[in-house]
Order: sequence, then structure tokens, then C-alpha cells
Amino acid sequence: MKAAACTKLGMGYPAWMNNQVGMNFMLRQYGPEGMDLYDARAWCLGGCLESAPGCFLPLEYNGKVTMIPGGTSPTCGTGIHFTGLPKVLELVLTNGVDKRTGKQVFPPHNKKLETFDELLDQWKEYLDISNRIVNKVNNIQMDVWRKYNMPAVNSLLKPDCFKKGQHIGNCGARYNACINFESCGTITFINSLASLKKNVYDTKKYTLEEMTDAMLHNFGFRTAYDTGVFSPDYRESTDDAQKYAAIFADCINAPKYGNADPYADQLLRDYHTYLLYYLPTLESFFGKPEYLCQISVSTHGPQGFITLATADGRLAGTTYSDGSVSAAPGTDKNGVYALFESATVYDHSQNQNAQMNLKLHPSSVQGVQGTRKLLELVRTYMRKGGFHVQFNVVSSDTLKEAQKTPDQYRDLMVRVAGFTQYWCEIGKPIQDEVIYRTEYEEV
Repeated sequence: MKAAACTKLGMGYPAWMNNQVGMNFMLRQYGPEGMDLYDARAWCLGGCLESAPGCFLPLEYNGKVTMIPGGTSPTCGTGIHFTGLPKVLELVLTNGVDKRTGKQVFPPHNKKLETFDELLDQWKEYLDISNRIVNKVNNIQMDVWRKYNMPAVNSLLKPDCFKKGQHIGNCGARYNACINFESCGTITFINSLASLKKNVYDTKKYTLEEMTDAMLHNFGFRTAYDTGVFSPDYRESTDDAQKYAAIFADCINAPKYGNADPYADQLLRDYHTYLLYYLPTLESFFGKPEYLCQISVSTHGPQGFITLATADGRLAGTTYSDGSVSAAPGTDKNGVYALFESATVYDHSQNQNAQMNLKLHPSSVQGVQGTRKLLELVRTYMRKGGFHVQFNVVSSDTLKEAQKTPDQYRDLMVRVAGFTQYWCEIGKPIQDEVIYRTEYEEV
């Protein structure tokens, strides 16, 4: 109740975590290195929301010995970061060419992509090319660091390094399989796949070429680069708007994640199943298998900025969906419990984290009864297997006013995606995204 009351203050604290899911991930990931249930109970957060291995260490003070949790993750925060999943899909549709810059980013595939499976397979091929390049760069970087920038003090704080006589860069810690792949724009990607599957491959209402043409022309609207507005709800028509009106409407009305709709949710489950088996084929500089971490922090702003329109109806330059299981703003129409159903279609303990952000109107959690409602909301999600949820308890009207007159709101804090920040210090693309997040007026 105290924690829920703290959340109601509107400062984004605390974030809520599922202890059981965190423990299960620890045993899954670090069991091959000898982790048992005792150490799994000591897991901690090694970054914003990156669950990291821990263990209980004896602390001697005033003649007493107390067992305290200690983190052991040696290099949490390194790996393949942050891959914009919708951008990779865009490059599949453009034969590997970035139409913004004219550069050939990936080798041309020159395929017609006549089935949905062929489209997905090509996305996987491009993703693998990107991952192996970034992974190699990271491994070289970390190898240089361990040789010439040895983390001696940090290593003394990690279990077993002193006993082994090795720093964390030489696998001196007790658990070392800690290098990950971090994605960005997961739900924008899933919703785009749902639209392409529905409109191109299932109903065959449009060809893939027609869909791609509409996206390259931003569905007949001005881009965020032109308007300076990065929220998905803002649109200014051009002379081409009527030409693309029908296809834009069908993209907007295509199945969306967050509504307990199996059509979209199955795509999310399939995505996780694929990465669960694919990512361990990539090895860190430790020779350890990599795993999935999903946390956008604020990268969904700049990643969205360099991505053209997507098949879910998102316009060029606007922000991606935040987190990893948050609904894309304005697309969850069936209430918060439907969103929970969608978010838990896969086992969250298979990955390092799963990030959900929600925005509540302050009136929805007023008083002691409102605190209890908020707590039950958290419990409901956790009991379904959700790993993490965090809240902004603030009205959209307040945020809009703070955007207009920032000097009057210098102390306003909001939860972005894994971290809390002063509103006035956040860039406009992220501000626009937070404002447009679905605002629940009833819990």
C-alpha cells in the first residue's frame, strides 16, 4: 500500500517487478554456470530494467554477520543495442535501400516476397546481418576494454573475482553470460506485420508494392520532419491525401496488439519464440550465448525519427511504441485488462525483461480505495506472468500545458521507458509520445 501510494504521487516511482519471473530467468540463463535457487533469489536490476544475476554475501559489522544481496553482472549494458525492428522491416520493403539517405544498407534481396513467410524470412535475414556486425563491434570494444581499461575496483565488488584473481573482463565473476540483444519499437513492428499480413497476404486487398508506395509517400500526409510534431495523433494532409485515404484507413483499422486479439498477439508470441532460439547462436566475447533484452529507454524517439511511415498507420518521423509490451499509443481500445491478456501471451521469464508503461488519470486512483485499486491492478498483471509495469499518474492536459509553459513545471517528473526524468529535460519527440499514451480514466 505504501508503494502504491508512492506511485500515486506521479513521479514515476516505484517501478513494479515480478520477483518470480526474475528468478525464473536467472535459473534459465545462469543455470549452466551453476546458479542455484539460493542465488537466483538475489537477482537485481543491473541497469534501468535489466535483470541481473546476484548472490548473497556475508557482511560483518559490529560482531554480526548479515547476508546481503550483491550484484554479479560484470558488463550489464553491453551487447547489440538498440536495434529498431520497424526500420529493418522498412528496409525489407525497399530492397535494402534507405530511402531517406539513398544508401544501400543491406544487400538487395531482389525477391517478390509473395507470401507472408517469405517477408518474415527476409526480415530475419537482414536482422541477422545487422546483429552479427554490431556483435562483432561490441566484442572488439569489450576486448580492448578488458586489456587496457581493466575494471579493478568494480571487480572487487563482484563475488569470486578476488578469490579467482581475475577481473570481470576475464570472467572473474561468478556468473558471466550477461551480454544481450536490445530491441526497440517491438509493438510498432508487430502491428506493422499484422497490417501487412491482413491487407496484403490474407485479404489481398493491396499488393505489397501498393502498400510500400503508400508508406513511402507517408499516406498523403506531411512528415514529422516538416511539422515538428512527433505524436501519432497529429496529421496534416497534402494533395496526395485522397489518393492514399483508403489504404491508410485499412492500415489504421488493421488488428492491433493490446486488445486481446489473437491475430496480432500470435505474431508477438511467434517473434519471441524465434528470438529465443536464434539469439543463442550469437556469442559474446566471453564465448557465452546472447539473449533478448527489451527496453527502449528513450531510443524510440530517435529510432522513430529515422524511420519512414509504417504499415500500422504510423507516419514518418513519429516515435515508435515505447517499452516492449506497452501498446502503441491510442491503439488499445478494450481496456487495461485486455492489454494484460495480450502482453502475457508468451513467458516473460524467457527474456531479461518485458517493459510495460501505463498512464492513469489521477482521478482514477483517488483516496485509499484508489490506492487499493492500483495495487490490485499491479497484482493482476503480475499473477498473469507480467514482469514489469510502471505508471504515469498525470493527465494529458497537464502534460500539454507543461509543454507550452515549461518554466511553470520545472519539478514535474514522468516515467519514460525504464527511467524517470524531469519533463522539461525530455526532447519533444518523447514528450509528444508520452502525451499521446492511452490515458486510463478508470482502474
